[in-house]
Amino acid sequence: MNYRNFKLGMLAGVAFVAAASAMKPEAPKAEFDINKVVFIEDAQDYELGFDTAPYLPENFDPYSGSFSLKAINYMDECDHVELGFNTSGYLPEGFDPYIQ
Repeated sequence: MNYRNFKLGMLAGVAFVAAASAMKPEAPKAEFDINKVVFIEDAQDYELGFDTAPYLPENFDPYSGSFSLKAINYMDECDHVELGFNTSGYLPEGFDPYIQ
């Protein structure tokens, strides 16, 4: 019995040392630079199997016009949303959505 415990202890020790030596040291983290991101543009034309011209307005040009980020309506996380009814009847007793 004592020999078997010794043997199992040695086996566990060898496994622990092997696992500890197999871990890679953590490499220093590099700063992220958005200018180094390479964008690969896919120049593939998609065939839809039908003519899209009858479904678009006259003189339609998808590349004309401008886009403004101010046109996007962002939701502020502090905005209070009014649902129009009391939600406490649908939630469990003591429910707190802010508890992690």
